[in-house]
Amino acid sequence: MAAQTQTQTPAHSFKPSRSLILIAGAILVFVFTYVLAWWDAYRLSSTYMEDADASYADGRYLDALLGYETYDDAKGQYVQHGGYTYVQRIWSNDRAFPVPDDAERAQKAIDEIVYDRLTIDEAEQFVQENIGRSNPYLGMIYLRLGELYEEDGQFRDAEDIYESFPDLFPQETALIERARQDLEQLQQNPEAG
Repeated sequence: MAAQTQTQTPAHSFKPSRSLILIAGAILVFVFTYVLAWWDAYRLSSTYMEDADASYADGRYLDALLGYETYDDAKGQYVQHGGYTYVQRIWSNDRAFPVPDDAERAQKAIDEIVYDRLTIDEAEQFVQENIGRSNPYLGMIYLRLGELYEEDGQFRDAEDIYESFPDLFPQETALIERARQDLEQLQQNPEAG
């Protein structure tokens, strides 16, 4: 009997190419870096939320809104205490994902402070401290100051703010429209004379 020889073809085992390994490695590095950056942002925003919540609970609404600094004698340096606007700015980037619940809570607190808690003195202080600076909340609080003046019967000051708003904040289209509406209502108010 003749021995039959069978040649077996070896099963091809998958061997990833060098390019595939490099791409997978790059993706892993990117994901790891993103997760670390997200975690750092989350921790920082949690600290700022705690600072803002403490200021809010103490009735220091501008500090809760904008944060503040204190001098630490032991460290020999100023320490930044965050506000709700800090939290909102951390998570405002479209690429920040997932956005924690604190970001929405911070936005609600900002709106509440600006529209329900802010006094004339606090709004004036904010505007004076931020004139000439780049602050994304300056337009909103400046317009709110006009509304507070109107509520307080200071009609001429309110009118000045409403009239000057488009020139001072030409990029704030939604607020310009609100200032226009506020001005129309004020001009129809018989008390404003």
